Amino acid sequence: MLRQKISNQMYQYFLANERQKALKLTVEANRFFKNTHRLLMRFQLFCLFFLVMFLQTALGVNAQPKLSLDVRQASLEDVLQHIRQQSGLDYVIQPDHIKAFTPLTLQLKGVDINTLLDLCFQGQPLTYKVTNNTIIVTGQQQRRTITGVVTDANKVPLAGASVRLKGTSNQTRTDEKGVFRLDNIPRNAVLEIRYLGYETRQIDLSATEAQELGPIFILKQHTSAIEEITVQANTGYQKLDPSKATGSMVVIDEEKIKESPALSLMQRLEGQISGVQFDMKSNRLLVRSPNTFSNATSSPLIVIDGFPAMQQQLSTNPTGDGGRLTATDHSPSILNNFNPDDIASITVLKDAAAASIWGSRAANGVIVIETKKGRAGRNSVNFTSTLGISSAPSMHKLKTMDAAEYIDFEREMFDNNFYPDPSTAWRYANISEALSIMFQAERGEISISERDVLLNELGQLNNREQIQKNILQSSLTQQYNLSLNGAVQGARYYFSAVHANDRPIFRENNAKNTAFTFNVNNAYFNNKLNVDIGLNHTIQNSTVNNAAQAAISPSAFGLRPYQMLRDANGNSISRYYRYTPDTMQEMFESNGYLPWSYNHIDELNYNDDLYNTNLTRLTANLKYRALSWLNASLSGSYQIGNRQMESLRDKEGYYMRDLINEGTLLQSGKLVYGVPMGGKFVTSNSKSDDYSLRFQLDASKSWDGLHKLDIFAGTEIRQTFQMGYTQTRFGFDKDTYMSTPVNPLGSYQTVEGRNMNFNIQDGYTNINRQRFLSYYANGGYTLMDKYFLTGSIRFDDATIIGIERSRRAKPFWSTGLRWDLQKEAFLSDKTWLNQLSLRASLGTGGSVPSQGTSFTVYTASINDSYTQLPNGYITIPANQMLGWETTNTFNTGLDISLFSHRLRATVDVYRKNSYGIVAQVPYNATYGWTTLAFNTSNMKSNGVDLQLSGDIIRRGAWRWGSDINIAYSTNEVTDTRFPRTSNTPSVNSTPVEGFPIDQMFAYQWAGLDNKGRSQIADAQGNIVDADGSTFEFTPEDLRYMGRLTAPYFGGWTNTVSYKDFTLTTRITMMLGHKVRWREVNTSNYPNNPAGFSGFLSNSKAMVDRWREPGDEATTNIPGVIHTNFNSIDRFQFADINVIDASNIRLQQLSLGYRFPSHMLQQNKVVKSLTLGLTASNLGIIWKETDRDLDPTYMFDGSYQSMRPTPNFLFTLGLGL
Repeated sequence: MLRQKISNQMYQYFLANERQKALKLTVEANRFFKNTHRLLMRFQLFCLFFLVMFLQTALGVNAQPKLSLDVRQASLEDVLQHIRQQSGLDYVIQPDHIKAFTPLTLQLKGVDINTLLDLCFQGQPLTYKVTNNTIIVTGQQQRRTITGVVTDANKVPLAGASVRLKGTSNQTRTDEKGVFRLDNIPRNAVLEIRYLGYETRQIDLSATEAQELGPIFILKQHTSAIEEITVQANTGYQKLDPSKATGSMVVIDEEKIKESPALSLMQRLEGQISGVQFDMKSNRLLVRSPNTFSNATSSPLIVIDGFPAMQQQLSTNPTGDGGRLTATDHSPSILNNFNPDDIASITVLKDAAAASIWGSRAANGVIVIETKKGRAGRNSVNFTSTLGISSAPSMHKLKTMDAAEYIDFEREMFDNNFYPDPSTAWRYANISEALSIMFQAERGEISISERDVLLNELGQLNNREQIQKNILQSSLTQQYNLSLNGAVQGARYYFSAVHANDRPIFRENNAKNTAFTFNVNNAYFNNKLNVDIGLNHTIQNSTVNNAAQAAISPSAFGLRPYQMLRDANGNSISRYYRYTPDTMQEMFESNGYLPWSYNHIDELNYNDDLYNTNLTRLTANLKYRALSWLNASLSGSYQIGNRQMESLRDKEGYYMRDLINEGTLLQSGKLVYGVPMGGKFVTSNSKSDDYSLRFQLDASKSWDGLHKLDIFAGTEIRQTFQMGYTQTRFGFDKDTYMSTPVNPLGSYQTVEGRNMNFNIQDGYTNINRQRFLSYYANGGYTLMDKYFLTGSIRFDDATIIGIERSRRAKPFWSTGLRWDLQKEAFLSDKTWLNQLSLRASLGTGGSVPSQGTSFTVYTASINDSYTQLPNGYITIPANQMLGWETTNTFNTGLDISLFSHRLRATVDVYRKNSYGIVAQVPYNATYGWTTLAFNTSNMKSNGVDLQLSGDIIRRGAWRWGSDINIAYSTNEVTDTRFPRTSNTPSVNSTPVEGFPIDQMFAYQWAGLDNKGRSQIADAQGNIVDADGSTFEFTPEDLRYMGRLTAPYFGGWTNTVSYKDFTLTTRITMMLGHKVRWREVNTSNYPNNPAGFSGFLSNSKAMVDRWREPGDEATTNIPGVIHTNFNSIDRFQFADINVIDASNIRLQQLSLGYRFPSHMLQQNKVVKSLTLGLTASNLGIIWKETDRDLDPTYMFDGSYQSMRPTPNFLFTLGLGL
C-alpha cells in the first residue's frame, strides 16, 4: 500500500508543511453588562452584532463533516482507514508508529475530525498533524530549553528583541545583553526573531543543541517598512512583558500613537485606553474612579523616562477640545506640549500590583512615558511636517437674540424703570444706543414716531459678519519635526527637534514652541557597564490678547447685536462706557484728558500678555552588571523650569487711558496726574526645579528550567522647589524701558472724589520646598512559566506630612497572582487558544493631601502703613496630624487570545476603598480659623474595564483591525464625619455621604407664579415662591439627578488598510451622566431694579420669557419685571434644567498613504515617504436628549462655550 511504502524523504516533506487549520466555531454571544442602564442597551446590541461579525469574519472557517467511529482493539491502520472512508483524508505513517500504537477501543458519533483524532491519539506515544488533506502521524517530540544572543551586524547586543516560537504564544524578549531563553521547545521548532528596524529572522532549531549560552543570532537592518514587535510595559522602575504581569496595565506602542495623528498627545490617546476617561472640554484625565474629593489631586502621576515630571498639569488650555487651534496655550502642561513623535511607548498602570511601586502617588494611576532611544545599525533621518487648519465657530450658530429681539428686551426694562436717565447726573454710566433713543423720546427731544423709526433701523443691524471678519480668524498650526537615529562606534543616539507656530481663532494671539530631545546610550567594559543619558529642552513663547474675547463675551465691553465694529465707510467705531458722550467730551476731553472712548478693533493692538517658558529635563542612568544575574544601577533626574510673564498695558490702550483719567484732577486749570503718564508694566517670574537620585539593585535568576525569581530593591531621594515674584512699574515707556517710581502704599484721588490705593506688592516672593525619601522593593516568582506571584512594598517619607514619623513613613504594598491556563496540559493541545490567563491583585496606593500642610504657611508683606514695621500673617496653620490619603485596590482580570491572536480580550473588575481623605472640618474659631483640614473622610468605588481587539480581515493586501474598549465606574462617599446639612444645590458638588462624589442635586420645579418668578416644591409637594425661604428645607427636599461624570465610557477604533493606504476611524462614547442646561445666562440676568446697567443676558431663550400674567402657563423662563435673586438662582438649579448628557461622537477620521518602496528605489536619498489627512471633532453620532444642543459643549450665552469646529491636519513624512 502507498501509505506503507512511502519513503522517509517524502515523510519529512509532509512534516515541513504547516498544518492547515480546520476548526468550526460556534459562538453564543451574551450581552455585556446584563440588566444595566437602559442608555447602554443600544450600544450593547451594536457591540453584540460587532462581536458576532468579528468572530465569523476573522476565522472564515468552513463547516466540517461529522464523523463516527466504533472500534474494538483496533490497530492504528484500522482506525485511520475508518477515518479515511468518512472524511476523504489520506494518511502517512511509518512502521514503527504502527508498533508503538496501543490498540484502541472507542465509540463516538457526530464529532468533527479534530475531536476524533484528539481522542484517538490521547495517551498514545504519537501525535498527528493535518496538512494538505493528509493526516501525518509522528512520534511525540522531545522538548528542550534553548538560549541565545541577538546582535546586529557589529556584534552589538540588541536589547528588547522579540523572540518567538513560530506559530505559538511561547515568546520572550532579550535582556540588556541581548540574551534570551525559551523553555519547552520541540526539536523541529522554528524560532522567529524580530527587532524594530531589522529584518525578521527565522531559525530552524531541528539541528541546534540545547546549551546554556547558545548561538549568536545576527539581524540585518531593515531598509524599508518597520515591522511589528512585541511591546514591553514600562513601570518606571522595570520593563516587563505585559503577558507575564499580575497587575492591570495598558501599553500604547509607537505605532498605535502614530495611528491617531493630532497636535497634542492627550487628543491622540482619547478613547484608546480602557478605564481611562478623557474630558477634553475641562482637560481632565481620570484613571478609573476618583479617590479624593479634589479634582486637582485626582489626576494620575505622569512619569517620563523613569522619573515623575516636574510639571504634572495634564492640560490647562481653557477652551477644551480645540486645543492649540482654539486658543493660545501658555501653560506648562505635559500632554499638550509633549512631542508625540518622541515617544516610544506609553504604559498606563491602573491597579495596585501595577502602580503601587510609586507608593504615595499611585492611588490615581500612573502614566509612564518612555521616549525613543537610539538603535544600532544604519543612521536614519526622519522629517515630519504637519499643517493644522480649523475655522472659527460661526457667529450665526450662536443661540442669541438678534438686534430687534434685544431692543424689545431693553424696551421692557426701560418701561419698568430699570434704568436711570444718565442726563440727570454726570456720574451715571453710559447706556446703549437703543436706550439712548428711548430716553431722548422720554425727554421730548424726539417724537414717538421718530423713536420707533430709529429703533427699527437699529433693529435691522447685525454685527455677526463684522465680528467674524474683524475679531475672529481661521486657526492655523504649522509643526515641523526632525529626528536622527543611529549609532556611532557602538554609541546609540536619538536626536529630535520640533518647532510649532500656532495661530488660534482669536486675532492677535499666537504661540511658538520649540523642543529638542537628545538620548544617547553606550556600553563599556565588555557590555558590563551601560550608560544612558537623556536631555530635553523646551522653549514656549506666546502672546495673549483678551480684547477679541471681551468683544463677544457677556461682559462690560461685550457687543450688543446691533453694535457694529465699523461704519459704512469701513472706519472702526469708538464708544464711551464710563460716562455719557456729553460728559466725556465736554467735561473731560475738552479739558485735556486723554481720549476716553473704547474701540474694539484698536484694542487688539494693545494690552498684550507675553509668556516665555523654558523647561529642561536631564536624566542619566548607569547600570553595572556585577554578576550574570545581578545588576546595580544609579540613576537621576534634574528638571528646571523658568517662566516669565510680561504684561504691558500700553498708554494708548483703553485700560491705561481709563486708569490715568480716573486719577487725574483739574486744579487751577491744570491737570494733576495721580497715576503717572505712561503704561503699566508687570513682570512675573517663577522658577522651579526638581531633582531625584535613585540607587537600585536588580536580580534575575532561573534554575532547573522551572523556577525564575526577579527582584529589585532600592532607595531614592527627591526635592522640589518653587519660587516666584512679581514687580509692577507705572509710567512705563516701551521704547526706553523707563518708568516713574510710585509709593507702593500711596493713594490718589479719583474724579469722583474717592481715594484709590496703588497697592503694589513689589518684590513679593513665594517660596515652596518639599523633600521626599523612599525605600522600595519588588519581587516576582515564576513557576514553570505559567504560575506568577508578585509583591512590592514602598515606604514614603515627605516634609508635607505631619511631624510624627508613623504618619509620614507609611508603607504602601501590593501582591498579585497570575495563572496562564493555556500552558496547562488540558489546554496545551487547543491550537485555537493562544492565551487564557487569570489575574488577581491586592494592594495600597496613596495620594498627596489636597489641603493643609504640616508646617505653617506664613505670608510676609510690605511695611504696615501706620507703624512702618514689617507686616505678615499666617495663611495656613501647621497641622502635624496630617497624613497620606490611602486607597486599597482589589483587582481581578482575564486575558484571552484566540485563533493565532486574531481575537484578543481583556477584562478587569476592581474595587477600591479610600481612607483618610482630607476634608475641611469645623474648628474652634477662637484659634483664628473656623475650619481646618484633617484626614476624616472615606469613599469606595468599583468598576469594570473591557478591551476587545481583533484582526477582522487578513486577506491578500487587505487588513482590518478593530479595538473596542468599554468601562464602567462608580463611587460612593461612605464617611464625611459630619452629615450633610446643605439644603441648596450648587455648581460645585459638596461630598454627600451615600452618594457619588460627583453627584448633582436640584430643586423640584413647580413652575412660575403670576409674577413670572420661580417656584419650587419640597419633598411633600409644598410650593415655595421666590419670596419664600428655604431655611426649613432639608437635604431630602432636593432631588438627586445623577452624576456629573459619565459612569460608562469608552472608544472604538478601526484601522483598514489596502496595500499602502490606511484608513483609521475613532468613535468615543460617554453615557449615563447629567449636565445642567444653561439655556439662559443667569449671571447677567437683570435682578437689580434700582439701577441696572451694562451688557444684558442675550440668550435666545429670553425671547420666550414671562412678560404678563398668564404666560406662566406656556413658559418656564422667569420674567424680568419682578425678578429677584431667589427667582433666578432657583431657576438655574431646578430639575427642568438638568438633561441627560449621554452621547457617542465621531472623534477622528484619518487617511494615510505610504509610497511603495519600489517607487523610491531609484532615489538614493528618500527611503520612505508618507502623506496623511486627519479630521477630528467631527460631531455627534447619537445623543440621548432630543434638545438641539451638544451635551459636551453646553452653550451658556458666550462664544467660548460653543463646540469646536472640525480640525483638519495635513501631514508629510520623509525617511532618509
